[in-house]
Amino acid sequence: MYDKRMLKLLLCERLTLAQVPFSRHGNQIRTARAAVEFQEHSLVLLKTGKAERHLPYHKVRLSQLLLNLQPQGEFSA
Repeated sequence: MYDKRMLKLLLCERLTLAQVPFSRHGNQIRTARAAVEFQEHSLVLLKTGKAERHLPYHKVRLSQLLLNLQPQGEFSA
């Protein structure tokens, strides 16, 4: 189970290892494909052309989140 702070740290670490360009501003991490906003009790996945997805931290799967943030065609996790 992740908390907000740990998930931010792990996500930035994994994006760096996968060489996915990203920017971090406050409670938001952005890649070319999507953005993640960290709220008090959940994170919000924002993808262009898709509805917002609110995920409670205890239901977040890091591997799935990485797949949503990586450019299409890259599958290293």
